[in-house]
Amino acid sequence: MLSGDTSILKTHYDILEVKEDACLEEIRTSYRSAILNSYLDKMQKAAETSYLEHGTGDQFLEIHRAWELLGNIQSHGVYDTKLRALIQDAIGAKDVTFEDLTVEDAGDVVEFLYQC
Repeated sequence: MLSGDTSILKTHYDILEVKEDACLEEIRTSYRSAILNSYLDKMQKAAETSYLEHGTGDQFLEIHRAWELLGNIQSHGVYDTKLRALIQDAIGAKDVTFEDLTVEDAGDVVEFLYQC
């Protein structure tokens, strides 16, 4: 799970409970297990209370979407690239504070600069 100061991103890897370097077979096995558990939870909770109260439909769809994306080689690669960029952005944004900036006053314009 990726966490920053103000947001938390649950990745498809987190949903399926696999590592980011998991092979297709590991992803498939975890998907099948997660779907089965989601289904069994839904059936048990449906017997106890209404289906909509627990949001298990959302969990089922979340698991299925994760599998659709990670189970396809092309979409998996695109997802990994976007996820790495998002992580880099989060890390970069977290490391720079207002105190790290220098201020340049050019009369009618004030610039805040960060030395990379």
